[in-house]
Amino acid sequence: MKKNILLVGHSGDMYGASRSLIKLVKILEQNYTVHVILPEIGALFDNLTAIIPSQRILINEDLYIFTRKSFKIKYLISTLFRFLRNVISLIKIIQKFKIEIVHTNSGVVPAPALAAKLSGKKHIWHIREWFGDFKQFWPIYSGYITGLSDQVVCVSKTMAEQFKNSKNILAIYNGFEIPKVQTKATITDDLQNKLNNADLILGCTSRIRLIRKGQEYLIEAIGILTKKTGKNIQAVLIGDYVPGYESQKEYIHNLISKYDLEDQIHFLGHLKDPLPYYRLFDVFVLPSGEPEPFGGVIMEAMSMGLPVIGSNAGGTTEQIADGWNGYLFENQNADDLAQKLALFLDEKDKLKLFGSRSIQRIEENFSLEIHEGKVLRLYDEILK
Repeated sequence: MKKNILLVGHSGDMYGASRSLIKLVKILEQNYTVHVILPEIGALFDNLTAIIPSQRILINEDLYIFTRKSFKIKYLISTLFRFLRNVISLIKIIQKFKIEIVHTNSGVVPAPALAAKLSGKKHIWHIREWFGDFKQFWPIYSGYITGLSDQVVCVSKTMAEQFKNSKNILAIYNGFEIPKVQTKATITDDLQNKLNNADLILGCTSRIRLIRKGQEYLIEAIGILTKKTGKNIQAVLIGDYVPGYESQKEYIHNLISKYDLEDQIHFLGHLKDPLPYYRLFDVFVLPSGEPEPFGGVIMEAMSMGLPVIGSNAGGTTEQIADGWNGYLFENQNADDLAQKLALFLDEKDKLKLFGSRSIQRIEENFSLEIHEGKVLRLYDEILK
């Protein structure tokens, strides 16, 4: 009989962590009976129902996910009570479904680890976040994570380095396959004409947020390079503003106006399936100003045969082989990003060469098969 496991997600959307959760469910469902807890019904729920029965997808709208607000004094008591409610409800679920392993899919969901410990069950904690902003809190919380987990899995070596002197830390890269994209991108005739006349087309897929995701560095770099070369550089940005940061839209548009880029920067918003749009790009850029744990969109771009550019911080440094399939630019430095973009303007033959190397790099280092093997071995070892 298959053993029961419980995966705990932290959102109902279809951004990076959710896509990774879907991959985990597909892998683990081969050998185990997978149950999933989500805080809401959304696109992730719909995608999961194609893999496991809907009755195994549990919705807990009270699931505690900590944010910056959690650390404010006026919220501490309510946060504590909510956390304890979560632990109790999770213990009941573990007992009801006879769960053997609890797998928390994000670093911002603290209750499952304690619930597993109190239930005498194994716990895996998947860390997909960079906690550099929580310097005072991190020593305490990192101890909580490692102390209550049989294994802490980090999505990159850089994220694993957040933990000091702990033996139960393991880096496992997310796995990706070379996609077979059947559909075409749907864009307006006006945008298509602008792209047809471009000297270089850049793409960026990410939620929009100043500094954190760094779209302002990309816009500024395009402005600098356009002024210097007179070339027609077009950029297509996919993704919505991070909830709560919509007010940054004014800053972004003022920056576009500053460099007269109204006809060069194009926002497509959130797309359910962005992969067909990658075919529009010559180069993919992820300009994050803070370390990315392991940017799934970089891997998507590489799997689509694109050269990639990212900042020299976080897991991005492990994804991009600098000077081989793309370039790393100095973090938060628009001038350096402009210089890296110029390399593709000056040497167009690199576009095809670097793109083919991106696919090669996926196949040799980040394939779905490698990821699957490491995950299944981890589960075997923990259950032993």
